[in-house]
This record gives sequence, C-alpha cells and structure tokens, in this order.
Amino acid sequence: MRRTRRGVIAAVGAMALAAAIAVPSSATAAAASGLWWFDRGKVQEAHDAGFDGAGIKIAVIDSQINPDVVGLRGANLTVDDSSYCFDATGQPYPAVSAEYGKSSHGTQVVSMIAGTGEAPAGGAPVKGVAPGAEVVFYSTGVLDGVLGEDGGDAECLQENGEELGDDGRFALDRAISDAAADGADIISISSGSSINMRQGLADAYASDAVVVAGMSNEDGISLWPAGLNGVVAVQAFGEDGKIQTGTNGKPNLAEDVVVAAPGVGLLLQGTPDSWDAQQIGSGTSFSTPIVAGFLAMVKQKYPDATAGQLIQSLIHNTGTKGEHEPEWNDSTGYGAASLTGMLAVDPSKYPDVNPLFDTEDTYAQPSLGDVNEAKAALGGGAQTPVPTDGPVAEQPDQQASPITPWLIGGGIVLLLLVIGGIILAIVLTRSSRRDTTEQGGNHGR
Repeated sequence: MRRTRRGVIAAVGAMALAAAIAVPSSATAAAASGLWWFDRGKVQEAHDAGFDGAGIKIAVIDSQINPDVVGLRGANLTVDDSSYCFDATGQPYPAVSAEYGKSSHGTQVVSMIAGTGEAPAGGAPVKGVAPGAEVVFYSTGVLDGVLGEDGGDAECLQENGEELGDDGRFALDRAISDAAADGADIISISSGSSINMRQGLADAYASDAVVVAGMSNEDGISLWPAGLNGVVAVQAFGEDGKIQTGTNGKPNLAEDVVVAAPGVGLLLQGTPDSWDAQQIGSGTSFSTPIVAGFLAMVKQKYPDATAGQLIQSLIHNTGTKGEHEPEWNDSTGYGAASLTGMLAVDPSKYPDVNPLFDTEDTYAQPSLGDVNEAKAALGGGAQTPVPTDGPVAEQPDQQASPITPWLIGGGIVLLLLVIGGIILAIVLTRSSRRDTTEQGGNHGR
C-alpha cells in the first residue's frame, strides 16, 4: 500500500544522527547496562555457535573514524582511503581522524558491528554484533563539530568545489557504488539527506547487496536513503520495549520504517572529554548497524541466500513468535529484527525478490529500469520483478498493531540519568532532511 510521505526542507548532505547521554567511565554498572541489547538478542549464543559474520563483507558509509579507539584495536576493519570529500581549498579530507567531534559518530557506528570486546579501565566491554565480518569503512562526510553542540553538520565538497561532482554525482552516491563494486554483501548507512543516490542504489541492487539505513529520529520525517526504493529502513527501541521518541515529544512513527532494532540506551565508546570514557547513546544510527550485523550472520550460515531472500527472512521472522506472514505498522514496521528467528530459517526458501522494491514506479529512486541498466553493465540479466500480489501482506493505515515483548509502541528516548548523585548531561544530535516524493513498494511507503 502506497502512502504520501511527509518531510521538511533542510540542507543537503547533513548527517541524521542519534542522541547520547554522557556516562563517566567510572560508572561501570551504568555502562554495562548499555549492553542490554547484546544479551536480549542472544548475540553471544550465536557467536558461541560459530556465527559472527565471518566471510561476509559489510560496508559502513559514515563520517570519519578513529580505528585506534578501545574496541576497534585489532578489529576486522579496513578503512577505504578514497577521497570522497574535499575542503574549500581542494585538499582531500582523510577518512581517519582522532578528533572526537569529527569521528565519534563513524567510530561508534562501526563499533556496533566490529567491537572486539576490549574494555577501557573501569569501563564495560565494547562488543560488536558481528566481529567476524569484514568491515570496510567509507568516509563521505566530515562533521564540523560535536553533535548537538555548535556543529554537527557534515561537509563534503568535490574536487570542483561543489557538492555535486563533475560526474554529476554526490559523494554518498559514489561510495555506495564503490562499496558494491568492492563486493559488499551488506551496506550500512547511518546518515541521510536529500541527495540523489539513484546510481549508487541501482549498483548495489545489481550487485546483490542489501542496503540498510537509519530512518529519521523525528516523527514523520522521511530521510534518504532510508526512504528510497528497496532500502531496509531501521527504527530504534529501548530495553523497555518502546520505540524512541522524536524531538517533538511524540513516538517516532513513520511510513518508511521496515524493521526495528535496539537503539535506545546503548553503550558507546568515547566522549568529548576522552576516547577512553564511555556514554549511553540512542538513535537509529546505532540500531542500523545492528541489523546489518544480524544479516551478515544469517548470510554466513546460509551463504547461498540472495539479498532479496535475506530481506524476506528479515520481515518474515521478526520478534519472538517464529516465522509468520509479515504485518506492517508505522511504529516498528514488520517488527523487531530477530537474529535467532532468522538463523532458524533457511532464507533460500523465500522468493528471490526484494519485497521492499517497487517495480512499477518509473520515478522511483532507483527504478527497475535503473537496476536493469546497472545489471546489464555488470554483464548480468534483468532483475526479477516483484510479483504484483507480492510476498508481503497488505498493510493497515497508520495503526500500530500489537507487537512482541520487545516493542510496545511509543516511548521516551532521552532519559536524564542520575548515577552516584551525578546528573548526566544530554547531548543532542541534529539531522537535516528535505521533502521526498513517494517511492517504494508494499511495505507501507
């Protein structure tokens, strides 16, 4: 069922990032509480069974990164040194930075996947959901300050001094194409804007990669690439089972949401004071890499599964009720992403089609024609169309249906914590977004 999506006009290229609450590294118990998602999702049990994403390549496209931070030292991480962004003088921005304000977001996002479990003195271990996966990091935005303070927007000029390069493409669009060409099985993007990503997404789908992206942290705001054709848009929820609350004080309901994952009250490494300190953070920026890691572990167990079949399994095996016909609502999409549910079902039993992809909208970004052209360029045939009756059930209009114990509708994202008599500071992040046009298929878009 198609819906008209809402949005507001804002600057191009800015990151849509998460909210964080600073926790001193000495507050070990508080920091450990930020690992609730790891236990709830039975991630360690999957690791013990031999599934940690080994042999699977995950591309993470974000700001800059500090690979020397606790939890990423010795991680299975490669930083791509391609120059996607230049400053006003024409000098390329490096992908690596030790400055917290520039690289905290990318560092913390990657840690959700690749964290080794190393802990700082007095802190809790920084664990990743799929530390065995090969993570390749692409930097396509340089933050100009600490998120939520007097900065946080992403700057990324091309060699010509404009945001749009001489090839007619933006950095994020090009990075998606490069990630696909480099053999990424899953592409994780915890940022968004209104830039054209048609070619990049077409190349990703033609290369049989799953694209996972964080939806906006604000109710009803559509953000690209999460709101684009065929993309897995991820919602965030907390330990109490409630989805995050947007900055407008309302539950973060949206027409783009596909699945929900842990994203409220998670342990993050680094604070503005020290990389060795820890904080509790919230937002779709962190739920997105968790879903990417889940999919990598499923791909490891079932290596013959295609991208379309992985997405089919994702929406058919949500929550704790086992395999079921997908049912959508504007709170959690098809429900909570379930690692145990997906690992229990061979995804090759599902149709080899992306159930989120609208084949009929010629104006979609990308359209079926775009994907077919990209596939032809790779020497492959046309993409198999999604059946008109579809593997996905008809969706209800803007009604949140009952869900698993993990997810019970709307909730509060930003909590003022008091630990040991210390009132912890709230660090809000900012996001930028613009109006979008209707895209997508039978998943509530």
